Amino acid sequence: MNDQVATALVSGLVALLVAGGSGLLTLVQIRREYRKWRTDLKAAWALENHKTRLASYPDAFAVIRRLSHGSSDAATPQVAAKVADDLNDWLYSTGGMCADADTRGALLGLRHSCRRWAESGGQRPDDLYTWRNLTLEFLRRDLDIMGLETYGSELDATMLEKLQQELENPRARKVIKKTP
Repeated sequence: MNDQVATALVSGLVALLVAGGSGLLTLVQIRREYRKWRTDLKAAWALENHKTRLASYPDAFAVIRRLSHGSSDAATPQVAAKVADDLNDWLYSTGGMCADADTRGALLGLRHSCRRWAESGGQRPDDLYTWRNLTLEFLRRDLDIMGLETYGSELDATMLEKLQQELENPRARKVIKKTP
């Protein structure tokens, strides 16, 4: 083989190695930028969602307050009917759109219990305060502020733990177990 052919082959091989290495480094950089972008996007979304919750959740607390033992008006079937209507309005507003699925489920359970009491007009349903307390617990959990209640909250993950798990494994199913 003459020197010109050998030089051309070596030059071509070096060019291929440099191009391949450059392409690999570019791919690694693109993936790193994508992960950073995705992390920033999720953080910004979580912040906006939290701000929206802070703005809309006080309305839900005000509605539920009417069922409180410390309320100036005693809870009656008529009050329960109004609470059910107001909870329904809240669920179909901004609050219902930004609430966690568990929170919406608890609100629906409370709304259903209030409606049953309003329709029967009789004795308060046994599960009314269970749903009320569970709803308050989930509303507080969504805001990442835990109250004085102890309703098994050690089993619930906070928003920050959920966000951390989503960032670590975005493709994983959202099954959260709180670590002790």
